[in-house]
Amino acid sequence: MKWLLIFSLFLAFSSRDAQAKPLIKLCYEDVPVYPWISSDGNGLVITEIHQVEKLLNMKFKLIRLPWKRCQLEARSGKIDGLIAASYIKERTEWGVYPTNNDGSLNRQQRLHIDSFIVVTRKDSPIIWKNKKFENLGTEAVGVQLGYSAGTDLKNAGYLTNSSFSSTIDILEAMDRNTIKVAVVQNYSLNKIISENARYQKYFERMEEPFKVVDQHLLFTKRFYEKNQALCKKIWSTIPAARESAEYVKLEKKMMGQKTI
Repeated sequence: MKWLLIFSLFLAFSSRDAQAKPLIKLCYEDVPVYPWISSDGNGLVITEIHQVEKLLNMKFKLIRLPWKRCQLEARSGKIDGLIAASYIKERTEWGVYPTNNDGSLNRQQRLHIDSFIVVTRKDSPIIWKNKKFENLGTEAVGVQLGYSAGTDLKNAGYLTNSSFSSTIDILEAMDRNTIKVAVVQNYSLNKIISENARYQKYFERMEEPFKVVDQHLLFTKRFYEKNQALCKKIWSTIPAARESAEYVKLEKKMMGQKTI
């Protein structure tokens, strides 16, 4: 009978531990987004997530899918959160961002900051100035599928072409003159252009950013409502993960300096 009591206690503690730390399924996009996500599935933001795991002594299940698919899976409840999601109001219908007591976004609990940049062909008269396009006419603005920049463009009344899965896909389309202007992520654009002389010759980067945004760990409402304390604990650990030795070392290697 003694062994039965011990086994029962083991099951009870195991069950309680499983309830305290559920397996959390987080989705991130399946194309490189320098320096945050590399082609091999690593990168700065993934290192940051692994540091959160280490600090909290827990394990996430990381899933790579096209970014639009990540969002669809989150909305359907098949995954619990998104890695590196910028804020747009539409996502709050099914997702929860880290917030302060007054309801504003908690910037300290962001994963990182990135900016979206307007790039044009040099033979195009299109420019981005004072937060609006000039000489755009009926041209569609290229943007990656599922990105918040696409929603911002549509809300501002601009035509978009969101048939692209990566920054390089967009630049290739611009090289073919399929599109003349696009909104892409800053660091990815810089890296690709610096490594391709052809792009340096034909493309021009606008000085004024389209927007500068915090990228967050976004939990689904369904998961958050069942695990509020855990979600808040994870969010509150992110600043320490950003300052960890492993993250800072990789950041210096990939960026040469602190991120903006």
